Amino acid sequence: MAWPSELKDSGVQSPAVPYLIKRRATPILSPAFKTGFYLFLTGILGAHAFFVWSVRSRIAKGDPDFTVFYTAGKAVREGLESHLYDTGTQRAVQRKFATDEDIRRGPLPYIHPPFEALLFVPLTFMTYQSAFIAWSVVNLVLLVFVTLLLRGWLDSLRRLPPWLMVLMLLAFFPVFANFHQGQDAILLLLLLVLGLRAADRGEHFAAGCWLGLGVFKYHLILLLVLVLGIWKGRRLLLGFTTVAAAAVAISVAIVGWQAATQYPAYVLRVASEPAWGGIPAQRLPNLLGLLGGWSLSGKAGWRVQVALMVCTLGLLLVVARLRPAANDRRLFGLCCACAVIASLLAGYSTNSYDLSLLIAPLALVGDYSARELSGNPSDRSRLIAPALPLLISPLWFFLWMRLSRLNLIAGFLVWWIFAIRSEILNAEAKTGNPRCEPAIA
Repeated sequence: MAWPSELKDSGVQSPAVPYLIKRRATPILSPAFKTGFYLFLTGILGAHAFFVWSVRSRIAKGDPDFTVFYTAGKAVREGLESHLYDTGTQRAVQRKFATDEDIRRGPLPYIHPPFEALLFVPLTFMTYQSAFIAWSVVNLVLLVFVTLLLRGWLDSLRRLPPWLMVLMLLAFFPVFANFHQGQDAILLLLLLVLGLRAADRGEHFAAGCWLGLGVFKYHLILLLVLVLGIWKGRRLLLGFTTVAAAAVAISVAIVGWQAATQYPAYVLRVASEPAWGGIPAQRLPNLLGLLGGWSLSGKAGWRVQVALMVCTLGLLLVVARLRPAANDRRLFGLCCACAVIASLLAGYSTNSYDLSLLIAPLALVGDYSARELSGNPSDRSRLIAPALPLLISPLWFFLWMRLSRLNLIAGFLVWWIFAIRSEILNAEAKTGNPRCEPAIA
């Protein structure tokens, strides 16, 4: 920090100077803590690498979810677009490269919108194994982009070297699950960060456009866009609608009207029936899993469906009422964190790899804690404590492989969203900001 020359010459020293000198002379983290952290990080990354290596034969046989993307790409490339959601067509295509019938009775169903299949057409010119590796490399590049975007957006993250941030993201279990399954959640994470950063800068139409590109996971993105639209106004909704409408038009052009009209019923059937490829509720880290994951049948009855609707609407109301705080630049990040977590909880088919989107709330909450709560350890602990279990990869493995109860993760998410909301309300009370409702732009 530079001081005017006249102050230096006069011998006058700012009262802040000794404090700054003291802060610079004292390391933020002790060497023992750093050593322990690096050992923990190395152990987690090693465990992830060992697991992938141990299931490499299953990956080669077509066991990961990447099979559905490769199937969709091949179907489009071979002129089978109109039969993209036909089970017989999917089985015939998958038999050409997948040999895992010993663990699956039918094909892995492709339930994403048709336009996303175009993204995977180039990979079908490779063998399945080569395409899986290529897609993993693409995901790694996308993760580096996410790291650079977050560092450029949030000042406190610039204290961390980029390589360390990438390794930390790879140690997050949902990110590992995305790589293991060859999923597309990291692509959505990139679009999410671009959208939230644009909204923070006041570029609402651009924010909507970025989020519109993420409509391939509409069950996660629609609630988030609705909340942001309530907060930021019509221009964000207009941007989203423009891009989403283009995606719908491209999808109809690919599969035709008949297949397009049958698509919603097909998705609902697959998502609700484990025999068709649906995930049992006890393995869903969302409200559906938290409420309905205790049935022996794995199905959610009508009482659970009613409770789910009530809880989803209540969660939407709680987050939407943060609108005044969302127009405070200082609190916007925390509000976005609440909105993202709420979207993941409300998503009907949220899976473990979808929680890669939690990278955004983790970064936003961490940045706020560094900026606003550096001198208040008790408030900072209350804010980040619910997120700490999410960072422990062995806990995820235990809930996934031992208990088959990933729905318990939703409990931490509910706890965290209300901890963040509590901090937002406390911050508003301290500054005396009135809860006025600004007009929609």
